[in-house]
Amino acid sequence: MHHHFRAGVRFGFILLVLVVFGQWSIAQKQSYPKGYYQFPIRPGLANSLAGGLGDLRSNHFHAGLDIRTQQREGLPVYAAAEGYVFKVAVQRSGYGNVIFLRHPNGQTTVYGHLLKFGGALGNYVREEQYKKQTFEIELFPEEGKYAFKKGEVIALSGNTGGSAGPHLHFEIRDSNNNYLNPLYFGFNEIKDVTPPKFVNLAIRPMDINGRVNKQFDRKIYTPVKLADGSYRLTEPVSATGLIGIEMVAHDQMTGTGFRYGLQCIEIKMDGSELFSYNMEIFPATPTRDYNNLIDYATEQKTGQRFLKCYVPDGNNFNLYKTDSYRGKLNITDTLTHEVRIRISDSYENFSELIFNVKGEPQNPPLPVHDIEVNPEWVATDVQENTLVVKAKYYKSSIPFATYFADGKEIKKEPDFYAAESAVFLTDLREYRPDSVKVNATTVKTYLRSPVFPGSPASYRSDKWGIDFQATSLFDTLFLTGQRNFNALTINHRGTALNDHVSVSLIPEKVPDNKEKTRVYRYLDGYYRFLGGLWSGDTIKFDTRELGTFVIQEDTLPPKVRLVEHSQHRIRGYISDAVSGIGHFKALVNGEWVLLNYDYKKSYIWSEKQDDSLPFEGELMLEVTDRAGNSTILRTELVDPVVVRKKTKATKQRKK
Repeated sequence: MHHHFRAGVRFGFILLVLVVFGQWSIAQKQSYPKGYYQFPIRPGLANSLAGGLGDLRSNHFHAGLDIRTQQREGLPVYAAAEGYVFKVAVQRSGYGNVIFLRHPNGQTTVYGHLLKFGGALGNYVREEQYKKQTFEIELFPEEGKYAFKKGEVIALSGNTGGSAGPHLHFEIRDSNNNYLNPLYFGFNEIKDVTPPKFVNLAIRPMDINGRVNKQFDRKIYTPVKLADGSYRLTEPVSATGLIGIEMVAHDQMTGTGFRYGLQCIEIKMDGSELFSYNMEIFPATPTRDYNNLIDYATEQKTGQRFLKCYVPDGNNFNLYKTDSYRGKLNITDTLTHEVRIRISDSYENFSELIFNVKGEPQNPPLPVHDIEVNPEWVATDVQENTLVVKAKYYKSSIPFATYFADGKEIKKEPDFYAAESAVFLTDLREYRPDSVKVNATTVKTYLRSPVFPGSPASYRSDKWGIDFQATSLFDTLFLTGQRNFNALTINHRGTALNDHVSVSLIPEKVPDNKEKTRVYRYLDGYYRFLGGLWSGDTIKFDTRELGTFVIQEDTLPPKVRLVEHSQHRIRGYISDAVSGIGHFKALVNGEWVLLNYDYKKSYIWSEKQDDSLPFEGELMLEVTDRAGNSTILRTELVDPVVVRKKTKATKQRKK
């Protein structure tokens, strides 16, 4: 099968797109009319981006452009085209203050991280916040009620929500709520003649018979750029069987130091194209499919985001064109094969990496040892469908491992040696041992039952249990689990989930204060609050990540520090050391007052319903953390104290 994706789409071109997402599909023409939209920030002037469509972010592909605002807030944000406010929201994280404009062409533009909404729209949002007595709110105004002409100011740019710095998040969505690449609409404010950059390449075996450099291990290479602009690998690559390529590469744009996602990836072996990736359009339906399309285990461990250049099992995104091996390389001989990888951006700037893969014999002979050496340690790991057992420094004239399952024993010789370790591979679809013995050392695997995607499933022991939804998994999971005192480890943190699972745990020591004791996910010395509900001595919680979970008590109330509580405004800082801020409210003389909240700065500040009326009487501020601890502050509102700085002349007179 041979497919070709062009590096980019020229403006004004009409493209027939077919997107398949689970059971949902569309077939329609996407158009990119040049000039229909104006740039929403500083139109007509040179602008630059901090992010683009398809950038690899935490748990998601970036959905639009992050337009830089000169590290400032308060720049006018303009309606990109005529339209009405279809949706407006205030979010603690995510988009922060955000406007969705619906246009006559059926498309929608989105403006996120805003400082404040303009005029009548701002008044409407504030009135609804007071009516519902909530800071976070999502509203769908009557169609056409808040309409804007192209180029009208709709808001001011800001840094609200999950923004890591002042900028405008800008999206264009089609009539089916798919994200489109705004750069295809011909914004002259953005220029780019800089090609993308290769950073790292990983090659990994894709089944139990695959090898890379004679090992069943993922091997990382660092491409080197040559004088002609192309890239090469300085180390030789040998392989056999089915192997997959993963890549860290990013786009660069003229005049910035930011890194962006790639628009297109094309891979050929021996001149035949076996993989194409095109980040042009993808669904806005909430999804965690992204975590299946990157090497999630590496991202969790090191923070590096390797994009898989093959179609993984359980994928729902139609971003690919592949051959019959779904983008994987199938090496079945001992010949030398040329691999070419071409990466390009939205402006058709491209770079190319060229390297050779030498086929190697499938079953090389094992080394012969005349001595007996007990392993220093034996470790087990589950990789996809394979149990990997490594026995460090193990040597024997007749080396073998003994696998135990359901009272039966199976003896197996090493598959190969690596770094002075004997390595044993077992296909878990055929055999699932509960323990393995190498010489005098025995280790448990903690393997439980396999769990299959697409249907609900459960596992129960006398200490813990787990329930899977039909949508929880991307692929078959060979479940492992171990309770250790008040902690529970399920598989490892590098296992990506598509949707949440429900876990129940009976701790070894049931806490005295269950009301303030919840579940936290442990990660590199940090504890992230998950919550949970107690039923007798069992706590049940939901999680969208696997790994280690710890039961922990939080009896510390939040900290509250007011910096102003005057008749004009209320502002201060709130924080919580353990479980985090849950909710807060302020009353003045018993009347609810809107407090805005910037979680990044732990900062709260009031916004009056009527600016002309002063705050009078008693302020009651209550802040509650997610474990249920509350801090209540009561104080009388006072006129602000004006502190006048002493002039130099005054100081001199005092001397």
